[in-house]
Amino acid sequence: MTEGPVWLFAPANAARKARGALASNADVVVLDLEDAVAISEKAAARAALAELAALPRNGALFVRVNAASTPLCLADMQAAVAAGADGIMLPKTETAAEAAAVCWALTQLDTAHARPAPTRLMPLIETARGLANLDRIDWDARVRCVAFGSVDYAADLGLTGAIGDEAVADAQYAIVRASRAAGLEGPIDGVTLEVRNTEVCTRDAERARALGFSGKLAIHPAQIDPIQAAFRPTADESAWAAEVLEAFSAAEAAGTAAILVRGRLVDYPVLNQAKQILARC
Repeated sequence: MTEGPVWLFAPANAARKARGALASNADVVVLDLEDAVAISEKAAARAALAELAALPRNGALFVRVNAASTPLCLADMQAAVAAGADGIMLPKTETAAEAAAVCWALTQLDTAHARPAPTRLMPLIETARGLANLDRIDWDARVRCVAFGSVDYAADLGLTGAIGDEAVADAQYAIVRASRAAGLEGPIDGVTLEVRNTEVCTRDAERARALGFSGKLAIHPAQIDPIQAAFRPTADESAWAAEVLEAFSAAEAAGTAAILVRGRLVDYPVLNQAKQILARC
Protein backbone atom coordinates (compact mmCIF):
# COMPACT_ATOMS: atom_id res chain seq x y z
CA MET A 1 0.00 0.00 0.00
CA THR A 2 0.99 3.62 -0.34
CA GLU A 3 2.88 5.16 2.58
CA GLY A 4 -0.16 6.99 3.96
CA PRO A 5 -2.78 9.55 3.02
CA VAL A 6 -0.91 12.83 3.55
CA TRP A 7 1.71 13.94 1.02
CA LEU A 8 2.99 17.34 2.26
CA PHE A 9 4.89 19.69 -0.06
CA ALA A 10 7.69 21.97 1.16
CA PRO A 11 10.06 24.07 -0.97
CA ALA A 12 13.57 22.62 -0.81
CA ASN A 13 15.11 26.11 -0.81
CA ALA A 14 13.10 27.30 2.23
CA ALA A 15 14.96 25.69 5.13
CA ARG A 16 12.46 26.59 7.85
CA LYS A 17 9.47 25.22 5.92
CA ALA A 18 11.33 22.12 4.80
CA ARG A 19 12.58 21.32 8.31
CA GLY A 20 9.10 21.88 9.71
CA ALA A 21 7.58 19.51 7.17
CA LEU A 22 10.17 16.82 7.92
CA ALA A 23 9.43 17.13 11.66
CA SER A 24 5.67 16.92 11.11
CA ASN A 25 3.46 13.86 11.23
CA ALA A 26 2.88 13.88 7.47
CA ASP A 27 3.04 10.40 5.99
CA VAL A 28 5.19 11.61 3.10
CA VAL A 29 7.14 14.85 2.74
CA VAL A 30 7.70 16.04 -0.82
CA LEU A 31 10.63 18.44 -1.08
CA ASP A 32 9.82 20.62 -4.06
CA LEU A 33 12.23 21.68 -6.79
CA GLU A 34 9.47 22.69 -9.20
CA ASP A 35 6.53 25.09 -8.82
CA ALA A 36 7.36 26.38 -5.34
CA VAL A 37 10.91 27.34 -6.35
CA ALA A 38 11.77 30.43 -8.39
CA ILE A 39 13.91 29.84 -11.48
CA SER A 40 16.76 31.76 -9.88
CA GLU A 41 16.66 29.40 -6.88
CA LYS A 42 16.57 26.07 -8.70
CA ALA A 43 20.26 25.27 -8.19
CA ALA A 44 20.17 26.26 -4.52
CA ALA A 45 17.10 24.10 -3.92
CA ARG A 46 18.78 21.13 -5.55
CA ALA A 47 21.94 21.66 -3.50
CA ALA A 48 19.92 21.69 -0.27
CA LEU A 49 18.54 18.18 -0.77
CA ALA A 50 21.45 16.26 0.73
CA GLU A 51 21.39 18.14 4.04
CA LEU A 52 17.61 18.03 4.32
CA ALA A 53 17.43 14.32 3.49
CA ALA A 54 19.87 13.59 6.32
CA LEU A 55 17.52 15.10 8.94
CA PRO A 56 15.30 12.86 11.09
CA ARG A 57 11.81 12.41 9.67
CA ASN A 58 8.65 10.54 10.54
CA GLY A 59 7.60 9.38 7.08
CA ALA A 60 8.86 8.76 3.58
CA LEU A 61 10.74 11.40 1.57
CA PHE A 62 10.00 12.21 -2.06
CA VAL A 63 11.42 14.98 -4.24
CA ARG A 64 9.32 16.71 -6.87
CA VAL A 65 11.71 17.29 -9.75
CA ASN A 66 11.15 19.59 -12.70
CA ALA A 67 9.28 18.17 -15.68
CA ALA A 68 11.00 15.74 -18.04
CA SER A 69 10.56 18.27 -20.84
CA THR A 70 12.90 20.72 -19.06
CA PRO A 71 16.72 20.70 -18.96
CA LEU A 72 16.53 20.58 -15.14
CA CYS A 73 14.98 17.14 -14.73
CA LEU A 74 18.03 14.90 -14.99
CA ALA A 75 20.13 16.95 -12.56
CA ASP A 76 17.18 17.02 -10.15
CA MET A 77 16.86 13.23 -10.29
CA GLN A 78 20.60 12.79 -9.79
CA ALA A 79 20.49 14.95 -6.67
CA ALA A 80 17.40 13.21 -5.29
CA VAL A 81 18.84 9.71 -5.71
CA ALA A 82 22.24 10.77 -4.34
CA ALA A 83 20.52 12.25 -1.28
CA GLY A 84 18.74 8.96 -0.61
CA ALA A 85 15.16 10.08 -1.24
CA ASP A 86 12.63 7.26 -1.24
CA GLY A 87 11.17 8.45 -4.51
CA ILE A 88 10.69 11.24 -6.98
CA MET A 89 7.48 12.92 -8.07
CA LEU A 90 7.41 13.64 -11.79
CA PRO A 91 5.23 16.62 -12.72
CA LYS A 92 3.25 16.89 -15.94
CA THR A 93 3.68 13.23 -16.90
CA GLU A 94 2.09 12.92 -20.33
CA THR A 95 3.37 10.02 -22.43
CA ALA A 96 4.54 6.42 -22.17
CA ALA A 97 7.86 7.33 -23.78
CA GLU A 98 8.48 10.02 -21.19
CA ALA A 99 7.68 7.68 -18.29
CA ALA A 100 9.90 4.96 -19.76
CA ALA A 101 12.82 7.36 -20.20
CA VAL A 102 12.58 8.55 -16.59
CA CYS A 103 12.43 4.96 -15.32
CA TRP A 104 15.48 4.06 -17.43
CA ALA A 105 17.40 7.02 -15.96
CA LEU A 106 16.39 6.05 -12.43
CA THR A 107 17.62 2.50 -13.02
CA GLN A 108 21.04 3.84 -14.02
CA LEU A 109 21.15 6.21 -11.04
CA ASP A 110 20.09 3.50 -8.59
CA THR A 111 22.89 1.28 -9.87
CA ALA A 112 25.47 4.07 -9.73
CA HIS A 113 24.57 4.87 -6.12
CA ALA A 114 24.17 1.22 -5.08
CA ARG A 115 20.63 1.82 -3.89
CA PRO A 116 19.33 -1.16 -1.86
CA ALA A 117 15.85 -0.70 -3.35
CA PRO A 118 14.61 1.01 -6.53
CA THR A 119 13.79 4.69 -6.22
CA ARG A 120 10.01 5.05 -6.37
CA LEU A 121 8.33 7.11 -9.08
CA MET A 122 5.14 9.07 -8.47
CA PRO A 123 3.81 10.48 -11.76
CA LEU A 124 1.70 13.63 -11.52
CA ILE A 125 -1.16 13.81 -14.03
CA GLU A 126 -1.68 17.53 -14.58
CA THR A 127 -2.69 18.10 -18.19
CA ALA A 128 -5.37 17.09 -20.66
CA ARG A 129 -2.72 15.24 -22.67
CA GLY A 130 -1.54 13.33 -19.62
CA LEU A 131 -5.10 12.33 -18.75
CA ALA A 132 -5.85 11.28 -22.35
CA ASN A 133 -2.74 9.05 -22.42
CA LEU A 134 -3.18 7.59 -18.95
CA ASP A 135 -4.72 4.35 -20.24
CA ARG A 136 -1.87 3.88 -22.72
CA ILE A 137 1.04 3.92 -20.27
CA ASP A 138 2.49 0.58 -19.17
CA TRP A 139 3.77 1.55 -15.74
CA ASP A 140 7.12 0.34 -14.43
CA ALA A 141 7.13 -1.66 -11.17
CA ARG A 142 8.61 1.35 -9.35
CA VAL A 143 5.25 3.14 -9.85
CA ARG A 144 2.74 2.13 -7.18
CA CYS A 145 0.25 4.93 -7.77
CA VAL A 146 -0.19 8.25 -9.56
CA ALA A 147 -1.20 11.67 -8.24
CA PHE A 148 -3.61 14.24 -9.65
CA GLY A 149 -2.36 17.80 -10.11
CA SER A 150 -5.81 19.35 -10.05
CA VAL A 151 -4.70 23.00 -10.04
CA ASP A 152 -2.45 22.64 -13.08
CA TYR A 153 -5.10 20.54 -14.79
CA ALA A 154 -7.72 23.26 -14.32
CA ALA A 155 -5.29 25.87 -15.62
CA ASP A 156 -4.40 23.71 -18.63
CA LEU A 157 -8.08 23.52 -19.60
CA GLY A 158 -8.84 27.14 -18.71
CA LEU A 159 -11.49 26.03 -16.22
CA THR A 160 -13.33 28.46 -13.94
CA GLY A 161 -16.24 28.36 -11.49
CA ALA A 162 -18.76 25.56 -11.18
CA ILE A 163 -18.05 24.21 -14.66
CA GLY A 164 -14.43 23.89 -13.65
CA ASP A 165 -15.42 21.91 -10.56
CA GLU A 166 -17.43 19.50 -12.73
CA ALA A 167 -14.56 19.02 -15.15
CA VAL A 168 -12.09 18.37 -12.32
CA ALA A 169 -14.52 15.82 -10.86
CA ASP A 170 -14.67 14.10 -14.26
CA ALA A 171 -10.86 13.92 -14.29
CA GLN A 172 -10.86 12.47 -10.77
CA TYR A 173 -13.17 9.67 -11.86
CA ALA A 174 -11.00 9.00 -14.91
CA ILE A 175 -7.78 8.81 -12.89
CA VAL A 176 -9.29 6.41 -10.35
CA ARG A 177 -10.63 4.18 -13.16
CA ALA A 178 -7.34 4.20 -15.07
CA SER A 179 -5.37 3.41 -11.92
CA ARG A 180 -7.55 0.43 -11.16
CA ALA A 181 -7.36 -0.80 -14.77
CA ALA A 182 -3.56 -0.58 -14.64
CA GLY A 183 -3.39 -2.55 -11.39
CA LEU A 184 -2.09 0.45 -9.42
CA GLU A 185 -3.06 1.44 -5.90
CA GLY A 186 -5.61 4.19 -5.36
CA PRO A 187 -4.27 7.53 -6.66
CA ILE A 188 -3.42 10.61 -4.59
CA ASP A 189 -5.80 13.54 -4.97
CA GLY A 190 -4.78 17.14 -5.63
CA VAL A 191 -4.33 20.00 -3.17
CA THR A 192 -6.88 22.18 -1.40
CA LEU A 193 -5.76 25.79 -1.86
CA GLU A 194 -7.60 27.15 1.21
CA VAL A 195 -4.83 26.18 3.59
CA ARG A 196 -6.38 27.32 6.89
CA ASN A 197 -9.99 26.34 6.22
CA THR A 198 -10.05 22.88 7.77
CA GLU A 199 -13.72 22.38 6.89
CA VAL A 200 -13.00 22.74 3.18
CA CYS A 201 -9.95 20.49 3.45
CA THR A 202 -11.97 17.86 5.32
CA ARG A 203 -14.76 18.04 2.74
CA ASP A 204 -12.33 17.63 -0.15
CA ALA A 205 -10.50 14.77 1.55
CA GLU A 206 -13.69 12.89 2.42
CA ARG A 207 -14.89 13.23 -1.15
CA ALA A 208 -11.54 12.01 -2.48
CA ARG A 209 -11.68 8.95 -0.26
CA ALA A 210 -15.27 8.22 -1.36
CA LEU A 211 -14.13 8.41 -5.00
CA GLY A 212 -11.41 5.81 -4.48
CA PHE A 213 -8.32 7.94 -3.84
CA SER A 214 -5.90 6.63 -1.22
CA GLY A 215 -4.54 10.00 -0.13
CA LYS A 216 -4.26 13.68 -0.82
CA LEU A 217 -1.56 16.25 -1.52
CA ALA A 218 -1.15 18.96 1.13
CA ILE A 219 0.50 22.37 0.99
CA HIS A 220 0.40 23.37 4.68
CA PRO A 221 0.90 21.49 7.97
CA ALA A 222 -2.59 22.63 9.06
CA GLN A 223 -4.00 20.23 6.46
CA ILE A 224 -2.31 17.11 7.87
CA ASP A 225 -4.80 16.24 10.61
CA PRO A 226 -7.96 16.86 8.53
CA ILE A 227 -6.66 14.66 5.71
CA GLN A 228 -5.53 11.86 8.01
CA ALA A 229 -8.88 11.92 9.82
CA ALA A 230 -10.84 11.87 6.56
CA PHE A 231 -9.00 8.81 5.26
CA ARG A 232 -9.11 6.94 8.57
CA PRO A 233 -12.08 4.55 8.85
CA THR A 234 -14.62 5.59 11.47
CA ALA A 235 -15.22 3.45 14.53
CA ASP A 236 -18.52 2.27 13.05
CA GLU A 237 -16.89 1.37 9.73
CA SER A 238 -14.18 -0.60 11.52
CA ALA A 239 -16.73 -2.41 13.70
CA TRP A 240 -18.85 -3.27 10.65
CA ALA A 241 -15.82 -4.59 8.77
CA ALA A 242 -14.82 -6.78 11.71
CA GLU A 243 -18.37 -8.14 11.95
CA VAL A 244 -18.35 -8.92 8.23
CA LEU A 245 -15.08 -10.86 8.43
CA GLU A 246 -16.20 -12.85 11.46
CA ALA A 247 -19.67 -13.66 10.09
CA PHE A 248 -18.43 -14.43 6.58
CA SER A 249 -15.69 -16.74 7.82
CA ALA A 250 -18.27 -18.77 9.74
CA ALA A 251 -20.68 -18.79 6.81
CA GLU A 252 -17.98 -19.76 4.32
CA ALA A 253 -16.93 -22.67 6.52
CA ALA A 254 -20.55 -23.83 6.38
CA GLY A 255 -20.59 -23.57 2.59
CA THR A 256 -22.37 -20.20 2.25
CA ALA A 257 -21.01 -17.14 0.45
CA ALA A 258 -23.99 -14.78 0.72
CA ILE A 259 -25.19 -13.63 4.13
CA LEU A 260 -26.78 -10.64 5.83
CA VAL A 261 -24.84 -8.40 8.21
CA ARG A 262 -26.81 -5.56 9.78
CA GLY A 263 -29.52 -6.24 7.22
CA ARG A 264 -27.17 -5.76 4.26
CA LEU A 265 -26.15 -8.43 1.78
CA VAL A 266 -22.54 -9.53 2.11
CA ASP A 267 -20.83 -11.56 -0.61
CA TYR A 268 -17.25 -11.69 -1.83
CA PRO A 269 -17.11 -8.12 -3.25
CA VAL A 270 -18.44 -6.72 0.05
CA LEU A 271 -16.01 -8.93 1.95
CA ASN A 272 -13.17 -7.36 -0.02
CA GLN A 273 -14.44 -3.89 0.91
CA ALA A 274 -14.40 -4.89 4.57
CA LYS A 275 -10.84 -6.15 4.26
CA GLN A 276 -9.78 -2.86 2.67
CA ILE A 277 -11.31 -0.91 5.55
CA LEU A 278 -9.47 -2.99 8.14
CA ALA A 279 -6.23 -2.62 6.20
CA ARG A 280 -6.54 1.19 6.56
CA CYS A 281 -7.12 1.03 10.33
